[in-house]
Amino acid sequence: ELLVDNDIEEVRKQVNREFRRRQLKSYTIFGIILTILIAPLAAYGGFKFKELLINNFTTPETSAEVASSSELVKLEGELAELRDDKAKLEQQLKESEAEKDNLAQQIEALENESEAQKKSIKPDLPAPTPTSNAPSETVSTSPQPVERQDIVFELQNCQKSNTSTTSQTIECSFLITSNRENAKVYLYSNQSNTRRSRVVEAGQEYIANRSELGSARNKYKVENTLIKDTAMSAKLFFDEVPLTVNSLEVIEISSYLESSYYNDDIKLEFRNIPLSE
Repeated sequence: ELLVDNDIEEVRKQVNREFRRRQLKSYTIFGIILTILIAPLAAYGGFKFKELLINNFTTPETSAEVASSSELVKLEGELAELRDDKAKLEQQLKESEAEKDNLAQQIEALENESEAQKKSIKPDLPAPTPTSNAPSETVSTSPQPVERQDIVFELQNCQKSNTSTTSQTIECSFLITSNRENAKVYLYSNQSNTRRSRVVEAGQEYIANRSELGSARNKYKVENTLIKDTAMSAKLFFDEVPLTVNSLEVIEISSYLESSYYNDDIKLEFRNIPLSE
């Protein structure tokens, strides 16, 4: 009987230990499952709690500080870009100044060369004889026809008209003929300082006031198309010339030729022209 009681007590102890072991295991498994379930909820709750704190307890000063910090970072970036641009512009300015100095040296060298060439030219050299292909002035010592670029100018006469008590008008008539082809001719009375016809007598200059070429008439210039080998009449008028003028030392005719072989100004002179009544 004593052995039986001892065996029963021993068995009871073993059963109790097994029961506690299994109970501890169950509690452990339950705790793990509970932790797994609660962790996401705790994280979500913490996130919401943080939002609540930010929304309800963030002051305008804090928001302004955050915005100011962002703007400060942005401004620092823009400042760095401006500094880079400044450095690039300074470099370009240095390069431009170097180019300017180089150009100034070239200009100075060209001016020196031009001065040297001017000094090397002898002023007493005779003027070259005009040729038919050069646009220089042609001088006639008598009212003989003058040919320039196959265009013939034939002075007919210069006569007085519209005589008043103090002045007179001089009317110079001439013929223009194209010997090569049909060509357009411009006759200038007073188009500009370089394109104008004039007479000179006793040191006084008189500019043409109007001109005629065929049926064309104008105060400044006239133009007309010449037919080959056919003369066209032309006139220049000089108003308010003193009555004491009875001849012309020189008459300078300014014109322009527009053709297939020549497109440029033509100037020519007639000298010692008497005036008829």
